[in-house]
Amino acid sequence: MFSVSVFDVTPSEEAQLTEIVREAQHFQETKRVNDFDETLDTFIFANETSPTGYQNYRIVTDEVLDFRARVKGDLIDQVIKQGMYEIYYHPTKRRLVAICKKEDAFKATGIFEVRFPMQLEKHRFNILGIIAESADVRGARFNVQIETVTGVSLKGSNIDGTQYYTNMLQAGSLTGVIVTYDHFDRTITLRVSVDGTLLFYTALEEYECLDFIDMLYDV
Repeated sequence: MFSVSVFDVTPSEEAQLTEIVREAQHFQETKRVNDFDETLDTFIFANETSPTGYQNYRIVTDEVLDFRARVKGDLIDQVIKQGMYEIYYHPTKRRLVAICKKEDAFKATGIFEVRFPMQLEKHRFNILGIIAESADVRGARFNVQIETVTGVSLKGSNIDGTQYYTNMLQAGSLTGVIVTYDHFDRTITLRVSVDGTLLFYTALEEYECLDFIDMLYDV
């Protein structure tokens, strides 16, 4: 099980997004940590490109965390932790995919947004279209499960044709849907939340995940 967040990319002014990162980048900043000026490092490593044009980046960055502890008899309130994140960026589709927990996705993509001429907005997939497509058996199976803010779930083959479904939409209670897709030679089960976060229950290679995300954009 792994989480994925997808961001739509808008360039700042006339910036050429295809030229954002071609090689390793190194940034430094100084921050006061436990009454001491610490130098924090951030590295962005440009790696391979997928067959469909997604460039892989590994971000290694020093993060300051609030943490009460004692070191050599002295109390400290913060520690520095090295975080590492994997993201994929497609320059022509203008998509940035973070394969990590939702809170980490905002950390990783925030580094890109601060360092490079772009604005990012988390993509919200067409969850109602996914539900309708699943009920219509067009690429998806019948075992569709809707989740709501009250913890009530609805599962079946005609869920979007029920009065409960209509009432749920009118009340704004929908939080996510779990659906199983037959995609090429794989059977993929995932949860799509209304905020755009994808949670895959099926183990996928990263390139397979990127291909599947491209498919969801077309729903």
